[in-house]
Amino acid sequence: MTTMIPWRRGTEPSVGATAAATDRVSLRVAELADAPLLYRWRRAQSVRRFQPLRDVSVAQLRADIQAHADGDLFAGRGERFQWMIERNDRAVGWITLVVGNWEHGLAELGYALAPEAQGKGTMSQALTQLMPDLLVRSPIERIEARCAVGNVASSRVLEKLGFVREGTLRQYFRLHGERVDHYLYALLRSDYIPRLE
Repeated sequence: MTTMIPWRRGTEPSVGATAAATDRVSLRVAELADAPLLYRWRRAQSVRRFQPLRDVSVAQLRADIQAHADGDLFAGRGERFQWMIERNDRAVGWITLVVGNWEHGLAELGYALAPEAQGKGTMSQALTQLMPDLLVRSPIERIEARCAVGNVASSRVLEKLGFVREGTLRQYFRLHGERVDHYLYALLRSDYIPRLE
């Protein structure tokens, strides 16, 4: 089944904005009404275990969503994009893309799932849907992702998608009062497109 996914808030789908959607997992652009859910998930111990998430209010999360509402992934405009992951029409997580440089096609990917959705293959399905729009239909040519060395589940997700571990960032983030090494992963358009053929 193929679903049109609108990547710009309040608009019809952008040209080429299609992604295969499974019966179980789909994506949609984050909305202001999602802020309370994001707030709750960001406070969950299982989400914070490997992520240095700072405490923010629901109002701050709403403001952040609103501040990036005019971005257009396909036109190469905007710095931050956020999607909600839905499983059986119920929001269960989020994906964030931060574009570091449109001219060079560089972006960084982040993601998390609600505690009850973890360990079910949901993130792999969601990212599999998103990758064609990021690496084929947008100006992005290199996507980086970082995960704590101990975050085996996240490493598996990235490797399953074809991300290559490029190295270890020693003592990269402070988690729970301790400096933690992170793996640096990257997926290049030039590696991804041949896999589609």
